[in-house]
Amino acid sequence: MSRSLTPRSRSRPRRDALLRAAVEVIAEHGVAGTTHRAVTERAGVPLATASYYFDSIGELITEALRLFAEERARELAPPARAEGDDPASPEAVAAWARDRFVDVPELQRLAFFEMVVRSARSPELAESRRVALDSYRHAAQAALDALDAGGDPRHARAFVALHLGFSLLRLTDPRDDDGEQLFAAMRELFAGQRLVERGETPAGDGG
Repeated sequence: MSRSLTPRSRSRPRRDALLRAAVEVIAEHGVAGTTHRAVTERAGVPLATASYYFDSIGELITEALRLFAEERARELAPPARAEGDDPASPEAVAAWARDRFVDVPELQRLAFFEMVVRSARSPELAESRRVALDSYRHAAQAALDALDAGGDPRHARAFVALHLGFSLLRLTDPRDDDGEQLFAAMRELFAGQRLVERGETPAGDGG
């Protein structure tokens, strides 16, 4: 078993510091520029610490991006709908997701897209990419479930595409009203998917 996956190493504060430092270094310098020295200096720990917890820089990068993706998914997911509660409104779910989108630091967005793009050429990052995208899909599915519109799991993919598209635009062409635009787009998407789930036709859709 890899040392980084044992219960003993998981609980170590220095390991956590390395993982969080790695995300910052990846965002600033890319995967290619992420080294043991750069990460340990950012974390404020001795150089040998990295090789104690991780077998390679690739393993450190993979674990760091996995942690980042899982934390972001938890932050994005709306509160679970209790049994017997009425479905949430599209406005409420869209506002929940918008608030968490706007607050994402630029370095975290850079790290995410660096991982996604790099994974196309680096097989060792494929698992991190899968975990990251699955985490976002699970958050989207939770949002649809809160709307009582989660019958078709394929619908969650549209939410993920919308969220990631806005995230990329915010990196390259940020606007003051990005939050308002994202809220409106998600509200309409959620409202339309709930109508489809109920067998109704969204306004302006044929007929």
